[in-house]
Amino acid sequence: MIDISMIPVTVQKGLTMKYALITGCDHGLGLALASELLSRGYYTVACRLNPGEQQIDALCHSFPEQSEIHTLDISRDDSVTQLKEDTGHLPCLDLLINCAGILGVMENSPEEPLDFDRMLSVINVNAVGTLRVTSALLPLVEKSQDKTILNISSEAGSIQDCWRKGWFGYCMSKSANNMQGTLIHNWLRSKGGQVIQMHPGHVATFMRGHLDLTATVTPAASAKGILKTVLDQSIPVRDIPLYLDYTGKELRY
Repeated sequence: MIDISMIPVTVQKGLTMKYALITGCDHGLGLALASELLSRGYYTVACRLNPGEQQIDALCHSFPEQSEIHTLDISRDDSVTQLKEDTGHLPCLDLLINCAGILGVMENSPEEPLDFDRMLSVINVNAVGTLRVTSALLPLVEKSQDKTILNISSEAGSIQDCWRKGWFGYCMSKSANNMQGTLIHNWLRSKGGQVIQMHPGHVATFMRGHLDLTATVTPAASAKGILKTVLDQSIPVRDIPLYLDYTGKELRY
């Protein structure tokens, strides 16, 4: 849980306001990224799936002039279309972070019955859902000088370094996430922007339906590392998107 008492409420004077939008801010990494961006002075648009998740409300309450919250289901066209309409007042988006994602079934091997419908739902969220959001908000990204899109992918999406023998939906969805990010990057870099694919580390979240106690990285540590890498370092625009982990280490597609 974010300790909002430790976050500075005021934005540094004399700095030009930057604008960011994050999906998946219900809890975990998305919430931590919102906290970090608010503390950096970004006007932060936080999107969550479940209105019953109140941590983001408590966080944004400390930044009433610097934040807004929207309900968003990235698996649905109508929900993303509504988000586009609701964010039309923004002057631009300097940083779009596609963080929302789901795990699906992890244990199945090729010899077991496979739930293909559930696989498709994972791919719909993790790959197509990310593209839905990016496509809808691209006009706002184009209006920014930074024009940066950050997709939370995973090392599980790497084909060259794949070691698993299952977890089909998640691994396939993250490979597809990397591909859609590359396609958007090819278009955006001609306009002076870029896409970055990011593995956040093995983060302690509730994506498995309970807190993952086997994880080695806290959401706060991951968020700090991600934004340090993306915002505080000079990242060259390359022919293909950088595929990094939260410490800045480059991964192989």
